[in-house]
Amino acid sequence: MKRTLVSIFIALCVMTSLAALAQKPRIAVLKIRNDQPYGGARLGPAVGDWLVEKLVQSGQYRVMERREINSVLQEQGFSLSGAVDDKTAIQAGKLLGCQLVVLGAVTDFSRHKSGAHGAFGIAFNVGKVTAEGKLNIRLVNTTTGEIVYTGSASGTHSFSKVDVAGFGGGVDWDESQARQIFEPAVTQLVNKIVARTAAIKDSLGSVAELSGKVAKVDAGKLFLNIGSTDGVKQGDKFSLYHVGDTITDPDTGKVLGQEKTRIGTVTVTKIMADHLSVGVLDGGGHAEVGDAVQKQ
Repeated sequence: MKRTLVSIFIALCVMTSLAALAQKPRIAVLKIRNDQPYGGARLGPAVGDWLVEKLVQSGQYRVMERREINSVLQEQGFSLSGAVDDKTAIQAGKLLGCQLVVLGAVTDFSRHKSGAHGAFGIAFNVGKVTAEGKLNIRLVNTTTGEIVYTGSASGTHSFSKVDVAGFGGGVDWDESQARQIFEPAVTQLVNKIVARTAAIKDSLGSVAELSGKVAKVDAGKLFLNIGSTDGVKQGDKFSLYHVGDTITDPDTGKVLGQEKTRIGTVTVTKIMADHLSVGVLDGGGHAEVGDAVQKQ
């Protein structure tokens, strides 16, 4: 009897945890651009990873990691190389099934030194260096197409009797130093993202219900970008929708909603990974990549 009660208690805890997870909006950090020589091509992805880490630690989101983002977008022939504007970000976010996406850039880096000596400004050894970096971000709501937050923050750190290296992003790059400089800015901005998300929760689409997107259609099978970590179980049923353009008020510009056409019902037949499941469309109909699914 005691074992039965314990088993029931554990099952209830798991179900509660999965339900809470399903209610969290999904977010992706798409691209952080580095506009400064410091860190070269390495700094942007590193800052993006630190943002992901802090978003996960906040406990407020279902966060997609960089490898997963690249895998899904590559599967769809979609690239984030080069400049990524808000329209491109919204397209990528919809393919990923994310209600929120983050874009940003490192826009400034400076250092103040005392007792310095070095060569040609490539790297320097000093008694003390105070380095400061500035990070700008934009938070985009893919459901409404709006930029819901834009802001910047700076991080500062002082180093004593060390080399502050990394200009040009070559072999002298030191990620631990870069993190010490930029982590305060990352923390500040994630706190702002969390606060802003709470304020716009009602405009994030189907957040309270488990929802996702069709990532691939093959031989009658629908591959969904939601899986075990999202709370999906074999046998779950989802309504399948084709989502059209965003509709705005012609006078105020306020987003009124989106065209949405119901196609049918998808029944999950197999859970394949943390964010991947397979289903079949009941009763005919035609599904396309990017169609939305919402749990019934």
